[in-house]
Amino acid sequence: MQNSKIPLPSQVTYILKTLEQATHEAFIVGGCVRDIIRTVQPKDWDIATSATPEQTKALFPRTVDTGIKHGTVTVLVDSKPYEVTTYRIDGEYIDNRRPTTVEFVTDITEDLSRRDFTMNAIAYNPHVGFVDPFCGRKDIDNKLIRCVGEPVLRFTEDALRMLRAVRFAGQTGFDVCTATLQAIGEMGSNLSSVSPERIREELGKLLTSLYPSAVGLLESTGLLSYIIAHTPTDKTEMIHWLESCPTYEPMRTALFLHHMHDTIEATLRNLRYDNKSIKEVSLYVKMLHTPIPQSRPGIKKILRQIVSQDFFDNLLVLKSIVYPYEAGLHNSIRNTAADIYQKGECYTLRDLAINGRDLAAAGFAEGEGMGVLLEKLLEIVIDDPMFNTRKQLLECAMSISAHKTL
Repeated sequence: MQNSKIPLPSQVTYILKTLEQATHEAFIVGGCVRDIIRTVQPKDWDIATSATPEQTKALFPRTVDTGIKHGTVTVLVDSKPYEVTTYRIDGEYIDNRRPTTVEFVTDITEDLSRRDFTMNAIAYNPHVGFVDPFCGRKDIDNKLIRCVGEPVLRFTEDALRMLRAVRFAGQTGFDVCTATLQAIGEMGSNLSSVSPERIREELGKLLTSLYPSAVGLLESTGLLSYIIAHTPTDKTEMIHWLESCPTYEPMRTALFLHHMHDTIEATLRNLRYDNKSIKEVSLYVKMLHTPIPQSRPGIKKILRQIVSQDFFDNLLVLKSIVYPYEAGLHNSIRNTAADIYQKGECYTLRDLAINGRDLAAAGFAEGEGMGVLLEKLLEIVIDDPMFNTRKQLLECAMSISAHKTL
């Protein structure tokens, strides 16, 4: 792509012009420039400027101090947020994650020199064109992920960049250059200094990426051992599963951690997944290792353990991926389940035509025994939906109670 003018959103153009009219430089930078070159619609628009945060704030009516310490001001235009950051260079890194200080500078090239990868170290301004001191456009053309400068230094500064390199490979389909891969292999242990929350965030983006085969780089570089306790025995098979799976994160996470069914909850908690995700992913993994009966009552008993119809549909998709030779069986189960849903057949206590209050009104003693009785009544209804009436269930309850007394 040459230095021809690129159409920008009106809000971005407004911010650039406002800064320039006040004698400051301003460029769009980072991921949005990378995406424009790749002809991908940018999700966010970040702007770098020679203006100080105070100068930026003075030029716009609505701003938020989102990262003022590091030079970032969020400018609100038409209620949309745009991050505007002062050119800066980073001070000393002491925790393999963040600089202790930043120094504001007035040269865009200095600002670009602190960035992680060449494809993210490109700036663009409609009047100036591209500023590309590290040949990022060439690397994008060659589909190559390469560190700005010395890879070991970049990863010493911020260990999360190693995982970001792999994640970008998954999102773009690019190769990671040899020197960068070697540095990841050497510096992998530094990932232990990164918070589990940030690791989980990058892992989720990788797992749901367009090219999930990049997950293989986690193992080949040794990074995987710093993320989970046990690596999968068949990487090729797992990658095939991910490529066959919808991009719904809990489903892909379940396939990624399929081999850890005995420790799945602990693994997810260690990575700081939220409780809802832990429950959903854990249940997928558990049910992947649990055969689904073919009988109608058996399917209802499985449905009782499932959180929703969507979950059951997703589970069958996962089972067909992991056990493709059983795809016909899974389709049959899916059809039976759909018929159960359509007919509104009872398979939970909630749908039972009788409840504890009904039993108490009929003279049954309240307590633990009533819960056991309701479970037995549910088993009867699961086997034969015709029994799910109040009259018949009361008769069944009396019969069960009389039999127990005898």
